[in-house]
Amino acid sequence: MDQGDPDLAGTSASSEPRRRRIRPVAAALMVAAVLLCVPFAVRLVGAEFGPLVYAVAFIPWFTIAALALLVVALLWRAWGAVALTAVPVALGVWWVAPLFTTADAGNESVLTVATVNATFGHVDADAVVAMVEEYDVDALAVVELTPDVLEALEDAGLDELLPYAEAAPERGVTGTGLWSRLPLLEAETLDGWTDASSTDGYVSRAVEAQVEVAGVTVTVLAVHPAAPGAFDSSGWAASMRGLTEHLAGQSDPVIVMGDFNTTRDHASFRDLERLGYVDASDAAGSGFTPTFPQGRGPFPLVVIDHILARDTPWVASSATTVTLPGADHRALVVVYSDPADA
Repeated sequence: MDQGDPDLAGTSASSEPRRRRIRPVAAALMVAAVLLCVPFAVRLVGAEFGPLVYAVAFIPWFTIAALALLVVALLWRAWGAVALTAVPVALGVWWVAPLFTTADAGNESVLTVATVNATFGHVDADAVVAMVEEYDVDALAVVELTPDVLEALEDAGLDELLPYAEAAPERGVTGTGLWSRLPLLEAETLDGWTDASSTDGYVSRAVEAQVEVAGVTVTVLAVHPAAPGAFDSSGWAASMRGLTEHLAGQSDPVIVMGDFNTTRDHASFRDLERLGYVDASDAAGSGFTPTFPQGRGPFPLVVIDHILARDTPWVASSATTVTLPGADHRALVVVYSDPADA
């Protein structure tokens, strides 16, 4: 080779600075890719403790971040980062995709249910009643039910729309109530604990009752498991175990609703799905609809309010979130309809 060839020399000289520019960028992209893989690995193996519980809750957002990183890595031709980032992108899309596919439901609704977090009793009671009236709600769960907001709901006319109720109001976050347009059969309040580090059962009160819907007896539960701590999630884990054990023992068609303090990416939520409980937002194909925290930023970030059903003859045909003044959660309203082939 003629080392004096000016064209070859020019090509070599111009490519070397480019390589020097790419190397640190590729290294930075590789580091970012490795970090992004962590929450996906935690989600895969279910190793949820400490701050990792919170990381798993943000899987949909990490999926978006991974997709953006993949595009940047492709533009920079950082092939190592491309290969590594493709894994969380594929996993994230695989996990989120069911939220955008809908069950085959008919047009005629059979039952409409809703869940509200009253936020230490600060929710606007008139707005709750207006929501019940607008969406023609048949059964309503309210968590963080305090004596004050119970009185406000009654004054706003909730009992006129939903005359049957089992309410266990308490100061703070542990009160829970269930209202129904249909008579509540065998309604009871399940004892809970106000200590979030409890290792036995529910942190908050839970309400359980049966209702007769179109000739079908359905067990309806309003629940509010513990929230995970930033560094200690033992109370959260114990509370979710208690809920899972309780729901595993149900034999009738069941609808359970409330603030689960758990996203569908958490292992404890997937344990409920393995029991046959179907998330309404998933079945209705409503997409990614965060419910918390409402009003603390431009929009909510995580989906922790859920309505699940098992062994009902109906399918969720719509799942809608509703903003209520005074609440830091969006309410969730779900319509159950007959299957299209029924």
